[in-house]
Amino acid sequence: MRLTLPIALALLAPRPIFAQETWREPLTGIEFVRMPAGCYVMGDTFGKGEANEQPPHEVCLKSYWIGRYEVTQGEWQKAVSVNPSAYVGSDRLPVDSVNQMDIAGFIFRLSEANPGRTFRLPTEAEWEYACRAAGQLAMFGGKPPPAGANTAEYAERHGEGTVPVGTFPPNALGLHDMSGNLWEWVSDIYAPDAYVHHRRDNPRHVADGPARLLRGGAWSHDAGFSRCSKRHMHCRPTARFDFVGFRLVLEAD
Repeated sequence: MRLTLPIALALLAPRPIFAQETWREPLTGIEFVRMPAGCYVMGDTFGKGEANEQPPHEVCLKSYWIGRYEVTQGEWQKAVSVNPSAYVGSDRLPVDSVNQMDIAGFIFRLSEANPGRTFRLPTEAEWEYACRAAGQLAMFGGKPPPAGANTAEYAERHGEGTVPVGTFPPNALGLHDMSGNLWEWVSDIYAPDAYVHHRRDNPRHVADGPARLLRGGAWSHDAGFSRCSKRHMHCRPTARFDFVGFRLVLEAD
């Protein structure tokens, strides 16, 4: 992989230090962490990815809030009575087996409880920026797996399924399970060449087609799938899997 000079310089540029700001949603207790506005190089910056992670390109995002954890079963059941999860036993386990229709219902309840606030799934660019702790040159969303994430290597030793959120160390911004535990839905429609069409500011790929994107890896997949830039695709929005969950974005004022 050959980087252009502006992108290479962006990778080497120091990241500013900022005070972390948080907000807790009152109905469910979901804790959101504010991401600072900024630019970063999105895509396969390590040369270990696939063709659909190319080309590395600069993306600039406005500030937004993102969940510190994947949405848990306890948080889900404060808004939606039925728990669809395959792996149960603790309110701190992430909710699994949810599709995008289920999530839309959950978001509707949050919006009712918080007039004027906008909750949604993250875009690919927002998700990767958060995984990389505000766009740093990071391959994983925390300590590298298998020691630092619930991926297939960990599940092989300790049993298949999810673990309570916060079990593994967070990334540099305090976000947990950006790598491993459950794949996470994002809002973009999948296209293998989406990055060619990305605009620089706040991109979100919209196109015809049934495929939706998952990010972050899970207990069901090897550690390599949990890279921040990995794009896992070909999931219809109506699909439910016991290795898929989500975290939410709250739009900033």
